Amino acid sequence: MPVQADVEVKRWADKVRDGQRFQIRFADSNTWGKYKDYYRHKGFRKGVLPVNLMFSVLRSMVPQVYFRNPRVTITARKPGLEAELNARIVQKIDNWLLSELAAKKQFKMMIQDNFFCGIGCGFSGYDSAYGFDPSQTDPTGRFTMTQFDKKGNAIEFNANVNPGMPWFLRARPEDVIFPWGTTDRDSAEWVAMRFFRQLEDVQTDPKYSNTTGLTGMFAPKRSVPEGGIIVDITEFSKGQSDIQWVELWQVHNLRDGKVKVLQMDHPNFLRNDPDNMQIDGLPVDTMCFNPDVDYIYGVPDARIIEPQLLELNDIRTQAMRHRRIDILKTLVKKNVILPEDIQKLTDEDTQAIIEVDVGDNQDIRSVIAPLSPGASGILSDLIAQGEVVRGDVRETVGFSRTATGEFQGKTHISAEETSKVFQSMNIRLDERRDAVADCIEHVVRRWNQIIFTHWTAERVADVIGPDGAKYWLKFTGPQIKDEYDTAVTAEEGPPMDSQTKKQLAIEAATAWAQLNAGSIKMGIPIPAEIQRLLFNQFDASGLDIDRLLAQTQAMGQAAQQQMQSQQMGSPQQPMSPGQAAQMQGMGQ
Repeated sequence: MPVQADVEVKRWADKVRDGQRFQIRFADSNTWGKYKDYYRHKGFRKGVLPVNLMFSVLRSMVPQVYFRNPRVTITARKPGLEAELNARIVQKIDNWLLSELAAKKQFKMMIQDNFFCGIGCGFSGYDSAYGFDPSQTDPTGRFTMTQFDKKGNAIEFNANVNPGMPWFLRARPEDVIFPWGTTDRDSAEWVAMRFFRQLEDVQTDPKYSNTTGLTGMFAPKRSVPEGGIIVDITEFSKGQSDIQWVELWQVHNLRDGKVKVLQMDHPNFLRNDPDNMQIDGLPVDTMCFNPDVDYIYGVPDARIIEPQLLELNDIRTQAMRHRRIDILKTLVKKNVILPEDIQKLTDEDTQAIIEVDVGDNQDIRSVIAPLSPGASGILSDLIAQGEVVRGDVRETVGFSRTATGEFQGKTHISAEETSKVFQSMNIRLDERRDAVADCIEHVVRRWNQIIFTHWTAERVADVIGPDGAKYWLKFTGPQIKDEYDTAVTAEEGPPMDSQTKKQLAIEAATAWAQLNAGSIKMGIPIPAEIQRLLFNQFDASGLDIDRLLAQTQAMGQAAQQQMQSQQMGSPQQPMSPGQAAQMQGMGQ
């Protein structure tokens, strides 16, 4: 048995190395560190005046793409009050998790990974960052001990991963390996994730076995195959003599439905158990803004920008040198001006008066002559070339001057022109926002599947029902399991200050009155989809959209019931004109 285990572990170690070579060859991952150094304002040639386009473009892009307050809307596919209340419970849980687990921060980091690496990756899980173990759950199903050793000491320390809760964490693209030739996440047979843990925590973690003989290192350093380059901050650290780290690979394999944990140089699996996170395929999500139709790795924006960055740096460096040459200089006949008088001329004091003895009948211009190299024309050309480079960069990423916080260079810009500029920009940015929304939707769907499976203990939630009333409901994960439609609501537009929110609240109140007036007058409620589409535009005002929708529907239903109660006759029991007149007279 140990020999067979050794062969299997070696086979998987070779698969992971092949995946690393695939990443190096087709994603050019050896350059990712260089792009990140540019962003950190490092790696520029000595003597160059750097204009950090990597920093400015990325810092302009992230606010345009990420969701400031991501929210999801859950809709039941089945009719009936019970199904609708279940959908309200799921929606409340999902939006609470998006906030509680700081998911926005993880998606923002994935957006930055896209810029440097062409792909962003994140993993979903439950209870433990290193794999849920059902055997560590207490009989009630509410508490788990997966994050603790047998003595009760904590061995996991991520604040966004809590016992008995789903989670989502971004992973460095260098640490996520797909099989050679993978086209996209949905077609991957397996995925491997690298992580570092302290040797002591691994050996005391009850999830792991075969930890005897496991070797560690005093500073966590990523291993790469031949030809690979990864520069870690920890490479420059001396480490701590009393702490050793272990580089582990956790593989989620669809073929046998298991999760495997291995160290490249260790002869046995540390874990080879059924994978509880393969609820909806592999527990990894990817985000790619510039996809490659042949490979899972996209094209980084940084790769396209780098030549323009180097060109602009060269232009600015030349301009700096020519500007220094163009400073007014003076030729002076030897011994005409004393050294202390020369100091006065170059001093900041503009009132310096110096007496010069030039001899009898001699023009001072014959001993002192100003010298101007006249490089101003070159400077103008360099400035123009720099603007061309900046324009090329803006065209590459789809930004206008306005989008990056600059004026267009005109004294007056009409509102119509500004609107058209933003419309053109949004055509390209919407594609990126759509990729972010898809990723959020996938993560939330997986969270729901995890909740339906593992939240077996009874819980309580308060929701607003379709009649506008607040319901306190008890539930378990299996009880609310169903098929739901999930939609991600994105916040767009400028940041919301107090005045803007106040104006939105006034507009929302006006729209509310108009909708209700129409509903009562016609006796037919406006469809919930139309109402939600309208009121979601006022989400930044702090209004409870669900309560507004429920109250609108309740008022519409009341109006219909009132009309039906006043109806004389029905298709089943029609009335004659005389009877109708008689009843009308009785009502007068």
